[in-house]
Amino acid sequence: MYANSVIRPLLDITKRAQETKNILFYERDKVQGICEEINLLKQETENLNDNNNEYSSQERIYVYNTIQKKELNAIQLYHFQRIQKNKEAASRETRLAQNELNRLSDRERSFYNKYEQLIHNYKSKCPESLYISNELHAPRKPYVIVRVIENVGEVMTNNGIIELLKGSQTMVREADSNIAKLIRLGYLKKIDSY
Repeated sequence: MYANSVIRPLLDITKRAQETKNILFYERDKVQGICEEINLLKQETENLNDNNNEYSSQERIYVYNTIQKKELNAIQLYHFQRIQKNKEAASRETRLAQNELNRLSDRERSFYNKYEQLIHNYKSKCPESLYISNELHAPRKPYVIVRVIENVGEVMTNNGIIELLKGSQTMVREADSNIAKLIRLGYLKKIDSY
């Protein structure tokens, strides 16, 4: 009845849901069962407090309170994980399909719709480059060391002006359009990347 036998299935479902990209069905029966047990333990604790103040009853109260905390933590963890999945789904460019919406509880569906509307309002007022659903990737090796093959002189880059004299070596950003153009034209030769 108490603790592990009740919360273990919910924790297993929470763990499985974290590992998948899909939203799983809401486990109403398991959550309801844990809530009923928490209420039962609360009543037992109140009865023990009212009846007597023996040492053994204080121990039982402590055990009941510990079990209640474990069960509450399991429910909170389950719902937190579902909220995170819900936010991720609302942030995507495509809306959830009807069968996926049916997996949500009524409150989760309401949350999803409101959060999706909030994201839509944000996107409508911001440029595309600031969309939170866009993936950003840091370049693996943003800087390259180049050897100057022919005199170029001063070149304007995103980081400022650099002087490229024949035979010299310098570290530059390869993503800079002017540098990439000079490499393509053969004025600069890549030596190493960092």
